Amino acid sequence: MNLNQVTLPSTDVARGVAFYRNLGFRQIVANLPDYARFECPVGGATFSLHRVAHVPESGVIVYFECGDVDRTVARLRRAGVTFVAEPRDQTWLWREAHLRDPDGNALCLFRAGTNRRYPPWRLQDAAAQHATTGYTISVEDDPRDEEVQVLRDGLTAHALPTTRVPGFVPVAVFARDAAGAVVGGIFAIVNWNWLHVALVWVAEDRRGTGLGRELLAKIEDVGHARGCTRAHLDTFSYQARPFYERHGYELFATLDDYPSGQQRFFMRKSLTEPS
Repeated sequence: MNLNQVTLPSTDVARGVAFYRNLGFRQIVANLPDYARFECPVGGATFSLHRVAHVPESGVIVYFECGDVDRTVARLRRAGVTFVAEPRDQTWLWREAHLRDPDGNALCLFRAGTNRRYPPWRLQDAAAQHATTGYTISVEDDPRDEEVQVLRDGLTAHALPTTRVPGFVPVAVFARDAAGAVVGGIFAIVNWNWLHVALVWVAEDRRGTGLGRELLAKIEDVGHARGCTRAHLDTFSYQARPFYERHGYELFATLDDYPSGQQRFFMRKSLTEPS
């Protein structure tokens, strides 16, 4: 789970918008007089203001995003957790289930995906707010994740008028041993209708066991479920080109002498149906 969204009650959302924009938060959704949503200046967290007649003594709702709300609810219910609202698709394109902690604090398990920050009604000028005219250039060997995310968000905002949906959405699958240690995995990026298989690794003692095949099939299924119709990846002449060819990938480009004396192969595959 990832804590990335908080909703606050407000009797005057417009007044609250002025206050939080003045603090430096970036507004990304406006549905006055009932609702407004903001991005934090650094990182990907968001928070919202929701209009109420009276602010209750404890009116904060803490949101935890889950990969699969229904599966998470089922697992927690088996563990004895009680829910006050079952999983339900909302008109704002989130799937939500509600519960309370032992002190009565309101919690929500939800799945919004890209609709949290990039709903179809996102304000078109949001990414351009707080632009500056001065800058400095620095070389950084260990860039911070949240600052790299700024680049992804900027490219996504620039592409949205054409693509209508965001790209650069990360996803990964992992294999773990009995102690929880990672023994293999794939990191990929969902770019619109393409799945970019970026990193593939299997521990040496697990190679030849079929684990690589299982991981590749799983990430392809995930991509297909998220709207990808094709996948692409790259590998080297000293690595796994035959493995990928056995699983339907075809070569479409080659870079010679990368690294020196070797070749880098670029491969693609149609994801017409789940693996």
